Amino acid sequence: DVAGKDGSGSPLDGPSASSPNAPSYDQRFPRHRRLTARRQFLAVYSEQRRVSSTSFTLFAAPNDTGSCRLGLTVPKRIGNAVRRNRAKRILRDVFRRHTNELELPLDLVVNARDAIAHRTHAQIEQEFLDVYRRICRRVAR
Repeated sequence: DVAGKDGSGSPLDGPSASSPNAPSYDQRFPRHRRLTARRQFLAVYSEQRRVSSTSFTLFAAPNDTGSCRLGLTVPKRIGNAVRRNRAKRILRDVFRRHTNELELPLDLVVNARDAIAHRTHAQIEQEFLDVYRRICRRVAR
């Protein structure tokens, strides 16, 4: 069944905004919330504000956009493409879920470490929030 002009879609389209199963956060990851260019990553690295955890290192730099932006680096030593993509998918999801809680407008770069491949979604989420709070204290100084 193809989506009609009335906006009704296929059951394969996923939950709609009015569905009781719909998430309470915005599922999109628009371009204005991403770091995409090498120069953007280098600018964050040059600030030299970083906090490490078991699963990743978080780098941060203040920005003028008024909201947080995220860049991800997941090296091949994490594992095959399936493992690397899982790590990126989880990190993006955590960022999306908590975008409204990220109060400082920062450019964030997450460099994944080997241990991320063995962590659950909940563990990575908790670790990200803890590291984010720590980096905010450093940036606020």
